Amino acid sequence: MEQLVEEYGEYLFHLSYLYMKDKQLAEEITQDVFLTFAIKGDAFRHDASLKTYLTRILINRCHDELRKQKRRNVLQFLIPFWTNEKSAEQEVMRQQQFLSLKQEVMKLPIHYREVIVLFYYEDFEVSEIADLLHLSQNTVRTRLRRGKELLKSKLSAQPEVFFFE
Repeated sequence: MEQLVEEYGEYLFHLSYLYMKDKQLAEEITQDVFLTFAIKGDAFRHDASLKTYLTRILINRCHDELRKQKRRNVLQFLIPFWTNEKSAEQEVMRQQQFLSLKQEVMKLPIHYREVIVLFYYEDFEVSEIADLLHLSQNTVRTRLRRGKELLKSKLSAQPEVFFFE
């Protein structure tokens, strides 16, 4: 169990934090995932990777908590910062763009947010997302496309915001 926590603990915490926007709740959910696996680990059939299995448990737990709290805007979106050195003005503009993008992503319906995060920031393939969310691959692709279109339309109305592909 210690090896699982070492290997997947930070990843699961980060993902649950993206869903819940609450550090303590994210820690609790991450612990619940490991506890659930410890209790029901024999149900793991090795059809998928252990990371995918733990991620599925985590997503289910986050959805349960979201239903309980009836919150819709729960996801924080992170954009990796470029390693190029920038002037102070460029950095301020970049931070403003980041905040605008983050706010718009947080306004998206959860079904668009979760596929965008899993695809672009957690590097899951469409087929893996489809398995995780119990959706068809075409549904995942459609949600990705529609989520991007919503973001582009909202951000194109803001002239100071540059949309990152």
